[in-house]
Amino acid sequence: MKDYTSGYSRDILLKPQEEVLNQIISWLRRHSFSPEDIAKAEEIWVRYIKKSGNYRANSRTWAAAVIYFLGKIRGHKWLNQTFLAKSFSVSPGGISQRWQQIQRALQEAEGRERTEDVTEGFFTPVAAEVFRKLMNYTQTSDKWKNFVGDIFFQFVGVETPPLPIDLIIELLIFITCDRTLPEGKKIIDYFIAENAGKLQPEEEEFLQTIKASRFSVFKVEAILERSRLLLADYYRENEVEVQVRESGHIEQGDIIMSRIVPAEKEGLWRFGGNLVTLRPSAAKELSDLAGKWFWEYSVANKGWATGESFIQENSFRFWRWLIGH
Repeated sequence: MKDYTSGYSRDILLKPQEEVLNQIISWLRRHSFSPEDIAKAEEIWVRYIKKSGNYRANSRTWAAAVIYFLGKIRGHKWLNQTFLAKSFSVSPGGISQRWQQIQRALQEAEGRERTEDVTEGFFTPVAAEVFRKLMNYTQTSDKWKNFVGDIFFQFVGVETPPLPIDLIIELLIFITCDRTLPEGKKIIDYFIAENAGKLQPEEEEFLQTIKASRFSVFKVEAILERSRLLLADYYRENEVEVQVRESGHIEQGDIIMSRIVPAEKEGLWRFGGNLVTLRPSAAKELSDLAGKWFWEYSVANKGWATGESFIQENSFRFWRWLIGH
């Protein structure tokens, strides 16, 4: 008799992690999946935990993400984010975030380049170092250390689940490089001015690039070629062309939440930072969720739900809420 066990010992799993695995196996058995598929799903989860160990957040979201990943591997197109979100009572955005987190960890564990990742090297060693200097500046400056800490706490607080590291970085970029202060400047402007003559050309180039970057929700209007996408910016109601290494798994109609930065060629952009992609089937639900959330939040906080400044100010807060559900 053929052995369909995954070959990866579940002995390394802590109780909460094992509960996720039990949810995965139970769901697959209820839906009559083969022993091979069940073993593969177990392998995905155990390998991910062995590599990352990061399992906190809604256990149903993790279970749905593993099954979605299994569906992509096996070619089960009916295992889409919308179907699984309804089945597990979680959000499509949460599934998208978690399965890509699993995918990255497994690819890194195998020592492969992330060939399907459309993001280019944004945080190079030079960029990472100057960003560290910017963060250190906010923590040592009497003017900014309490301000940044207070804003960070407003967005993150002591809630669970904790943010993935890429979204923590995105939040720090938002606080220091996106938010315009009452005097019309941003924290990054003060950092550049106070360090004039001290920065290397590559460091200053990165700071100017990140200062000009945009965080938004985009719809893929067209795949112009393997290395170029036409995106509709939902926040600004315009279109942008984005260069990618290759379009890979992105399809026309997909919804992408990411930061874009100016590319070397004028008029073009490229992805930088966190990238979350939702299939068209999940886009309508995300649109409805976002509309409802922004409206209710604006009423509670006396804002204007359709105003760009209000949306930009609270877009990260919405995403924070979404991935926790």
